[in-house]
Amino acid sequence: MIEMKNEEKQERRQYERFSFREDILIDGTKTCSTMDISEGGLYISTIQPYENNTIIKVTIPLKKEKLTVKATVCHCQPGVGMGVRFIDLNAQQKTKIKELINSLQEKHDQSHIEEKNILLVEDNKTSREAIKKALLKEGFNVIEASDGIQALKLLAEQLPNLLILDLHMMGMDGLKMLSLLKSDSKWKEVPVIVCSAHDTQEVKNKVIRGGAEGFISKKGLTPTKLAQYAKAVLERHNKL
Repeated sequence: MIEMKNEEKQERRQYERFSFREDILIDGTKTCSTMDISEGGLYISTIQPYENNTIIKVTIPLKKEKLTVKATVCHCQPGVGMGVRFIDLNAQQKTKIKELINSLQEKHDQSHIEEKNILLVEDNKTSREAIKKALLKEGFNVIEASDGIQALKLLAEQLPNLLILDLHMMGMDGLKMLSLLKSDSKWKEVPVIVCSAHDTQEVKNKVIRGGAEGFISKKGLTPTKLAQYAKAVLERHNKL
């Protein structure tokens, strides 16, 4: 039973695809671009039609060399692309493809981690701790600041992927901080969620005009709902 599970896990890994945008050669003459790759094959962007089961030679750029392997066309959509499956790989070719996949997987994993950093700016310690707990439960990494001044110092050290900002704080209010963020080229692309009990339409308009990605009222808001809202905003922002 354990052996069977290991085999299934290996099969899933073999066909897990990773983004791979590179120029390759087909049959040593035609240059095409790849879209993604797995241990089993490639998806290639091409205008030229290929018949299913056509055998081709694919030259893939690696870090210090080029790797040429045989592949068979599994399906082709003219003007869009085609999926090919590697065939007749020797041990050395298999090793090089696995090394390439491993490096792409590391980049993918690191990117996935980096996309979850949130800077939480909230002056109420009790609220901040409750929100942090909910964000951690959703899988986010949380950096905390108790006011705008501390938040700006943290921003200078590390750029988060999302910022949750309280509106009314001592020293520097949320609107002032939002203005500073959106006027600085280093920070203006960071999506900001403003969270406040002051939820009049006038306040909401100021926040959105100021460049915030969204506004959410504190009235009746639970930390879990805020964490889920943050997740949705970040996913939407990453698709733009």
